[in-house]
Amino acid sequence: MLNRTVADIMSRSVVTLKCDIDIYAAVRTLLKHKISGAPVVSEEKKLVGVLSEKDCLKVLVGSALDGLPEGRVSDYMTESVETISPASSIYELVHRFISRSYRRLPVVDDSGRLIGLVSRRDALAAIESIRDNSFLYGTKDQHPPDGSGVDSAMRIARGKKN
Repeated sequence: MLNRTVADIMSRSVVTLKCDIDIYAAVRTLLKHKISGAPVVSEEKKLVGVLSEKDCLKVLVGSALDGLPEGRVSDYMTESVETISPASSIYELVHRFISRSYRRLPVVDDSGRLIGLVSRRDALAAIESIRDNSFLYGTKDQHPPDGSGVDSAMRIARGKKN
């Protein structure tokens, strides 16, 4: 935990959207995957925005004013997006989550390409995994008796013993 980075805990499999898709197709994608938002990327996988549930609600407002609205993701997405580097520490990540209202942050490389997404839940899981760290506890006697820490579960899921 002491030297873990965002790259260690981020999700690399991310549902993304393109700027030019129909807003209703994007809404269906969010609903299908049961997610509250998705990064919007260019053909080169560079992050250009985020489409959230809140952004999608603007479609309803538009329909009240203008009839059935049409548009693309680019018409509704939030373009100014805070990101985080994969080299950032867990402590920097947690500080951002505490000081801002974000639930997740896109992880981008030096060229602005989206490489993952990290959430509050990922940070909590990393904190909980301290329970598996014998360096911090000093002895194996202090580990959960059933080995139920997050690191143990991840090793089992990946088919590794240690």
